[in-house]
Amino acid sequence: MAMFGAGSMLLAGTLAALPGAAGAQGPEEKTLLVQESFTGASLDDPAFQSLNVCLTANTVVGDEDEFDSCSDEAEGPTPASGKDPGYLQLTDAALYDYGGMVYNKPLENKGGIEITFAQYQYGGTGADGISFFLVEGDTDLTQVGAYGGSLGYAQFDRANVQRHGVDGGYLGLGLDAWGNFSADTEGRGRGCPEQYRAPEYLREWGDRAPDNVALRGPGQGLDGYCLLATTAIDEQIGSDHDGDIYGTDFPEKLNTDTLEEAKRLVKLKVSDDEHPTVTVDIDFQDGNGWKRVLESQVPFKAPETFKFGFAASSGYATNVHLIRHLRVETFE
Repeated sequence: MAMFGAGSMLLAGTLAALPGAAGAQGPEEKTLLVQESFTGASLDDPAFQSLNVCLTANTVVGDEDEFDSCSDEAEGPTPASGKDPGYLQLTDAALYDYGGMVYNKPLENKGGIEITFAQYQYGGTGADGISFFLVEGDTDLTQVGAYGGSLGYAQFDRANVQRHGVDGGYLGLGLDAWGNFSADTEGRGRGCPEQYRAPEYLREWGDRAPDNVALRGPGQGLDGYCLLATTAIDEQIGSDHDGDIYGTDFPEKLNTDTLEEAKRLVKLKVSDDEHPTVTVDIDFQDGNGWKRVLESQVPFKAPETFKFGFAASSGYATNVHLIRHLRVETFE
C-alpha cells in the first residue's frame, strides 16, 4: 500500500473524508481459502510461518521459527505437551513473552473477507491480548508489528524505543485483555485525524480499558494504525500505579482463570465496498450464539489480495494465549 509511504498527512486526509455510511454486504455464498485447526503436531501449508510460537500437540523441540513443541514454553497452566487435539500457543504465562504467526502467501479477495477462529486467554494476571490482522497481499509478511499494548499490529514509540507497526497494515483486530490497544499512548495512532483518535480518557500513558475489543486501520512504520472502533467507555472503574482503568461495553470477559472457560469464537467480516464495513461478532459459548460487538468502516478499499497473521504478548502481567479452528473465506 504505497499511499502510506507518503506519511501521515495523506492518511489523515483520506480518513477525514471518510463518509458516514457504507453499502450493503455482498451475497453470503462463500469460498474457503484457508482452513487450519492447529490441533495436530504439524501444519501442512508452508505459507504459515512461526515467529516464536508452537503447537501443543508436537513433541519435538526446535527453533522459534518452527512450529515445534511447547514443552519448553510451559509456564502457567498451559495445555499438556504432546496431547492431541492441541492448540497453536502464541504465549505461555511467562513475563514479557511474545509470539506471532503469519501467512505469507497472497490470497484473492473475491467480494469481501470473513475470518473465524477460536481464541483462549487465561491463567495469568490479565495481559496483554491477541491480535488478528490483515495486510496488503504484495507485502513480504515475515514480521509482525510492535508487541506490548500494540499487540503485534500497531507501532510503539516511548522512552527512546521505537518499533514499527506491521508492514502494509490494513486492519488490526485487538482482543485486548489488558486494555492498551484502544489507547493512543506509546505512539499509537500517530498522524490520525481527531475522529480516528482514541477518546480523551485513553490518551494519557497508563490509562486503559481492560476486556476490550478494538479495531485499528491502515498504517505503515510509525504512522497511522488509527483507532476505528472500540468497546471502551468513559466510566472509570478503578486505578492502579500506572493510571486510571475504564470500563468496556462488552458482555463477557476475555480474560478467564481456566482453559475450560476461556473459549471465545470470533468472526471478522470485511465487506466489498469502497469504504468497507467491518463487523466483529463473538460467540461467548453461553448458549446465546453470535453477538455483534463492533461495527465500523475502514478508510481505504480492501486490498485485492491479502495476507494475515496473529500475535500475542504479555508484560509484567501475563496470560496464556491460544488459537484453534481458523477459517478464511471470501464471498462469490
